Amino acid sequence: MNNCTLVIKVIGVPEYQYASNGNPVAHCIGAFYSPYSKPEETTPSIIKCIAWGERLATVVNRLENGQECIVTGRLNMNTIERPEGFKEKKAELVLERIYSLGKQIADPEIVF
Repeated sequence: MNNCTLVIKVIGVPEYQYASNGNPVAHCIGAFYSPYSKPEETTPSIIKCIAWGERLATVVNRLENGQECIVTGRLNMNTIERPEGFKEKKAELVLERIYSLGKQIADPEIVF
């Protein structure tokens, strides 16, 4: 089973848009620290979080820069062809649940 839970800090402003089929989708970028990183590494890891569906996408769109939340979802790996001639793998998290830490964003737990 592909399931991932992370505590992230939202970086930047989430984007809310509609897919070609008319379904709402929201994207946000999250920063997190790996429990396996070395103590001298202070750079957080970055992951793109995607939320499908009206309710979940609306909640992601209400997140603010710097807000912390717990996200749970399915980890997806995409291979991107770079102009430099090599392939790069990027991870993204397709959200199923969002738990707000601190500021309330509608419901403390949003279940998709």
